[in-house]
Formats: sequence, C-alpha cells, structure tokens
Amino acid sequence: MGYVFLVTWVTAVVMVIVHDKVPDMKKYPPLPDLFLDNVPHIPWAFDMCEITGSLLMAIWLVVLFFHKHRFIILRRFFALAGTVFLLRCFTMLITSLSVPGSHLKCEPRFYPPADDLTVWGRRLRQAYDIWSGAGMSVRGVRTCGDYMFSGHTVALTLLNFFITEYTSRSLYLLHILTWVMNMFGIFFILAAHEHYSIDVFIAFYITSRLFLYYHTLSNNQALMQNDSSRTRIWFPLLSFFESEVDGIVPNEYEGPMTILNNLKRNLVQLVSDVKTSSMAKVAGTKLQEGAAMGEYSVVKLVDGIKRNLSLIEEYKNSRQRLVTLDKNVQASMLEELPDNELRHRNIPGLAAEGVLPDFREPPSPVKKRI
Repeated sequence: MGYVFLVTWVTAVVMVIVHDKVPDMKKYPPLPDLFLDNVPHIPWAFDMCEITGSLLMAIWLVVLFFHKHRFIILRRFFALAGTVFLLRCFTMLITSLSVPGSHLKCEPRFYPPADDLTVWGRRLRQAYDIWSGAGMSVRGVRTCGDYMFSGHTVALTLLNFFITEYTSRSLYLLHILTWVMNMFGIFFILAAHEHYSIDVFIAFYITSRLFLYYHTLSNNQALMQNDSSRTRIWFPLLSFFESEVDGIVPNEYEGPMTILNNLKRNLVQLVSDVKTSSMAKVAGTKLQEGAAMGEYSVVKLVDGIKRNLSLIEEYKNSRQRLVTLDKNVQASMLEELPDNELRHRNIPGLAAEGVLPDFREPPSPVKKRI
C-alpha cells in the first residue's frame, strides 16, 4: 500500500510537469490515428469509461472482502499496480505527444514571476488535487500531455484480470461481464478522443504481460528458485512477497460471520500481544536493573577482596618489621652486657639460675626503657 501511494504521488507530480510542457496545438496538430480518424467524438464517453471502472472496482472489493487469502492477492494487486504506474511515469516524461483532439483545451500553465520555490509549491498543490481525485475527470481532474500510456486502460485491465483470476471458473458469466466492461471501457476512452490508439494498446499489452509473468512465476516456485538471481533483479517485489507462497492460491471464500469471528479473534490476539510486549518490556527493564545491581555488587566484591589482600600484605609487612625490631633490640642488649657476662653467656644453667639474662625470650622495648 505504501508503494502504491508513493508511486501514485510521483505519477501526479509527473502529470503536472508534462502538462506544463504540452505541445502547442497550433504548431503540432493531432497525429494521424486509424481509430480516431474514423470514429466521431462522443463527449460523454470518457465519463462512461470512469463509471465502468468504478463498477469493476466495486466488484473487485466484494471479491477481495470474501476471499480467504485476501492479503496475498491484495499485495499482488498493489505490487503490479505500483509497477505499471511507475513505468508510466517514465513513458510520459520521455516523449510529449501532441494533443489527440481539437476539442481538448490544453495549454501549458504560465506562472507569474516568482522564485522556484513558489512555482514548485503551486505544482505540488496541483499534484495533490490530481492525487486526491484519483486522476478521474468525474472528480474534476483535467490533465493534458499524459498520453503514453493510458492510465485508465491500466486500471480497467488490472481489475478485470484480478477478478477473473481470483473467482471460481464456474462464474463464467461474471468473467464475461468483466471482459465486456474492460473492452467497452477501452472503447469509451477512444470514442472520447482522450488518448491515441497506441496509448490504449500499449497500456493493455504491458498490464496483461506483467500480470501473466508475475502469476506464472509465483505459481511455479521451481521457475523462480532455479533462476533466482535474475528474478531478484527484474522482479524484486515478486522475490520478496512470494518467497513463502507455494503453488497456486486457491479460490476459497469466507462468509460474513466467519470474517467477523476472525476479525474478533485477531483483535483479541492483537490486544494480548500488546499486553505481552508491555510485560516483556517491563521485565526487560527489571532485568536490566538487576543486571546493573549485580554488576555493582561484583565491583564492590572485587574492591573488598582487593582491600582484604592489601590488609593481609600490610599485616605481613608489619609482622616482618616487628621481628626485625625484636632482633635489633636483642642485639642492642648484648652490646650493653660486660665482657665477663658475654664469656659465660653460653654456660649451661647460668641463664636458668638468673646469672645471665635469658635471650630466648628477649625483653620488650617497654621493659628495656624501665
């Protein structure tokens, strides 16, 4: 749908551009045409063409509403319609054909002196009028220069082909009716002298060929898979949309009650999914908070381990300093003893009798000071 909206908007802008450069009718008269030269102009024919297209659109919407696989065929319709109208943008810009009938009042628009921004603003406003009116004259849209190829013929042909493809073969009367409406719509376009015959012929050929190519490849996955590289290049939308569609889409239909029940179930499922996603989002937030708290706890634990290791190392250093200090104290006390005591310091029993001090347990610095 977004693809179609974008392409139709680009088409409306291109239609404004080609209208502003339509050839002068006095200098470039209508080209010779086999049909237009032999069929008189019918003023009301173009309105009849758009009414015929509206009836085909109504039939298509009914088929689409009751079809079980409505979303598959809807995206196929959008893909093909967008592609054909995008191609039409190029053909309109490449060559500007002269106006096909003298009854058409077609002149280039002349803008008063203004800057480019103001001119393009007016053009975009006109493009919006064309886009919102779906390019239909019954809605007040009148354009010139957009001849190669006919957009009305594209719409009629697409609607006809989709209706006949996605309805049962037993509805042959409906198929005959849609084909008759398609052909009469084309006749009305030519009878109104709104397009050359080549515009209508090219539009019908391109639209029908694209429809057949697209459905031939999508209905035969082996063809698309065996030549996947070329398919991705020339039919990128086909490769994307039809990658999971295996075989021909069956023409199965649903009644109104089934459609309403499915719609209700889908709405309930949607609400449930929204609630689940909200709970998942809250759970994810809590999980992130827990992970952050866990990371903070790990950092604190590592810092505590580092502090404990530093305290242990400091304790070891303090103990080593105390041992060294005790040895120094002991050495200083030995230096203070008389020589006779030093000579007898190793005599057994003297230390035990109190003659010599017992250096196995050296006195503390406090006792020494006392």
